[in-house]
Amino acid sequence: MIKSSKQENNTINAFLGKNTKFEGTLVFDGLVRVDGEFEGEVKSSDTFVVAETGKVKANIEAGVVKISGFFDGNIVAKNKVELYKPAFVKGTIKTPSLIIEDGVTFNGNCIMGKDMVNNDKKVEESEK
Repeated sequence: MIKSSKQENNTINAFLGKNTKFEGTLVFDGLVRVDGEFEGEVKSSDTFVVAETGKVKANIEAGVVKISGFFDGNIVAKNKVELYKPAFVKGTIKTPSLIIEDGVTFNGNCIMGKDMVNNDKKVEESEK
């Protein structure tokens, strides 16, 4: 079950329902929730939610990412990533803050730090 803090606006701006499938690029402001299937790219400075019935294969760039369904891909989160049971997550997560609830399966890599953009630049410069 996706949990939220009192400070967040829980108004859903877009919703991809169960038994719905979409492929492409999703660019949005606000909160988007996926209960169906999505494959492609996600770009936002706001919140992207993969609900329990959601199946997402994507590269995500967002402010906050919350997952309790299936996810395969890469996540770059400006603020945080929250994984709730029974989530199955495969891929790479780059975020300043990561919350993993007991019962989640996470197979992949995690890179954490307060300033992810500058950390990536420092790594690139050191490799030259």
